[in-house]
Amino acid sequence: MYKKVISISLVAMAAMFTGCGNDDAVCRIDVQKAIDKGQYDSAISDLNGRCANAFTSSDLNMNLAAAYMGKSGYSVSDIVDMLVSSDDSNGDAFTAFLSSVDSKKNANSLPLLNKASQYFINAIAIDGKRDAATLCSPERLSEDNPRVTNACLYIGFNQTLTTANTITYLTGDVDKVIDSINSDSNTTPYDMRASLDALAYVIDTAYTPRTDTTISGPSAVSIAGASFADVNVTYTDNGVSKVFYRLAKNTTRDANNTTLITDGYCDANGNRTVCEGIENDDGSIDTQNLAAANCHACPVVVDINTGSGLSVAQLLVDSFNGGSDTIAAVSGDPDITSSIEDYKEEITGSRDGNVTIQNIIDYLQK
Repeated sequence: MYKKVISISLVAMAAMFTGCGNDDAVCRIDVQKAIDKGQYDSAISDLNGRCANAFTSSDLNMNLAAAYMGKSGYSVSDIVDMLVSSDDSNGDAFTAFLSSVDSKKNANSLPLLNKASQYFINAIAIDGKRDAATLCSPERLSEDNPRVTNACLYIGFNQTLTTANTITYLTGDVDKVIDSINSDSNTTPYDMRASLDALAYVIDTAYTPRTDTTISGPSAVSIAGASFADVNVTYTDNGVSKVFYRLAKNTTRDANNTTLITDGYCDANGNRTVCEGIENDDGSIDTQNLAAANCHACPVVVDINTGSGLSVAQLLVDSFNGGSDTIAAVSGDPDITSSIEDYKEEITGSRDGNVTIQNIIDYLQK
C-alpha cells in the first residue's frame, strides 16, 4: 500500500513542478512544505492568495483538499497507518479503526472533511459531473489516470473517516462503546442506545422500543431560524428515569426522515451558554435543572458553505459503502482490502455485503 501511495503521489508532484516559471515553482515548494509540516492554514492562505496562479486548476484543488484533510486531523499518511494498524489489532478491526479516528478528531473534523471531499471532486470533475460514485466508477478507474486514481483513493479515505466520525458523535464515551462491542457484553452505554433508538424510531413506524424505553416526538422545533424536530428518549433503570435529547430532520416518521448529528445543547436561538450544565456524566439530561426545559440537542453543520448534510443515516450508509468500495477498488492492496472486508463482515455478516442503516443500528446495539 505504501508503494502505491508513494508512486501516485510522485506522479502528481511531477505534474505540479513542470511547465511554470520560477516564482510559481517557489510557490509550489512553499505550499508543499507547509502541508508536510502541518501548517495547513498557511498552505490554504497561499493557495487562495499569492500562489493561486502557480497551479493548474486540478492541482490547486488537490492541494486545497490535502490541506483541509490535514486540518481536519487526518493527514493521508495517518489514514493509511490507521487502516493497516487496525487490521493488526488484537480486537475487532472496525473498533480499532474507530478508536484511532476518535483520538484524532477535532471539533471541526466533519465540516473540514466535507470541504476536502469537495476539493478532491473538483480536481477530477468532468462534464459537470460532481458525484464521487460517477467520478470514481470502475470504468473511469480502469483508464489508469494517476490523477483520478490519486483523488479517488483520498475520496475513499475521506468517506470512511466521515462514517467513523459520525459514529463518534452518537455517544459521549466512545471507549465504552468500543469496550462493549469488543467484549460482546450487550451493555451498550445509554447515550449510544438513545442515539440508535431515536434513529430507528424516526425512520420506521413499525419500530417498537423495549419495555424500559419511552420515545416522544418527533415534535417541531425551530433552532437558530431552521426547522427541526425534537426526539426525547427515556430509559427507566431501577425506577430511575434517564432522559436523552436528540434531533430529527422533520416530524414525519418514515424512511426519508433521519436523526441529525448534534453536539451539546442550545436554546431556540442557538445559544449554547444557557444550556451548559444540563447534562449528567452518563449523557442523560438533568431534568431538575430549570434550563433543560428550554434546551435542545444542538445541530452540527457539516457543510460549512450550505449548512446541509446533517443526516446521520446518509453519512453512515453512503459514506461507509462508498468509502470502503472506493478504497478497495483503487488501492489493489491485499492488506487494505482485507481490513475493509473485515469491517463489512463484522457489520453485515458478509465480506462483500452492502451496509444498510439497519445493519449499523443492529451492530452498535448488540
